[in-house]
Amino acid sequence: MQFGYESKMRDLARGKISKRPYEVDIHAVKKSFLGFGRTDVWAECKAYKIKRAHVTKLVESVRDVNDAFEEEIENWRPDILMLVSNESFDVDAVGMADKYGIYCVKAGERTFEFVGKMTKEDFENNEKSKVLNHW
Repeated sequence: MQFGYESKMRDLARGKISKRPYEVDIHAVKKSFLGFGRTDVWAECKAYKIKRAHVTKLVESVRDVNDAFEEEIENWRPDILMLVSNESFDVDAVGMADKYGIYCVKAGERTFEFVGKMTKEDFENNEKSKVLNHW
């Protein structure tokens, strides 16, 4: 339970327009100190170089899930978005991720490094992603 999160692998999130639910590689939840709120993280993990198309796909998936949340079809929506790669990130992918406040993490065998504008400190401070207006 790193950073105070409990996580579930391969969770499902329903969208408003998609017929099949989205598979979320890692859905992590951190409950607030007094238990009155929570922070949900949607992390996508890839074993290859992340490109701009991967960022766009994540953004569109999250927008659809948020729409489902607004209409009470889904019971959670992500506050923080993260892309993890054990390879690297295309420069355009990092630029687009920065625009939306998506965390990019390069995972090593025993280490990890935050890439782009969203830092480890931002994550520790619960800095939200900016994909939707409520963020």
